[in-house]
Amino acid sequence: MGSNQSWVTEFILVGFHLSAKMEKLLFWIFSLFYIFSLLANGTILGLICLDLRLHTPMYFFLSHLAIIDMSYASNNVPKIIFCPFLSV
Repeated sequence: MGSNQSWVTEFILVGFHLSAKMEKLLFWIFSLFYIFSLLANGTILGLICLDLRLHTPMYFFLSHLAIIDMSYASNNVPKIIFCPFLSV
């Protein structure tokens, strides 16, 4: 059997072209999801810190999961919601 002789040296990633109205709608939807994610994880973290009965290993790891989720959301969502029409 012969080997494949094609050589790909680069990839071009092309996004979807959306109208300005659709971009604004997606911006607000992702912003609301981001705010909801921060509020929900902040509530979980606050409840675990305030209630002494929740200072067990399971809730210790759950609080760390909430912190990690807030960190990932704070890192990725601003990249997602960046819209070219906002920089004008």
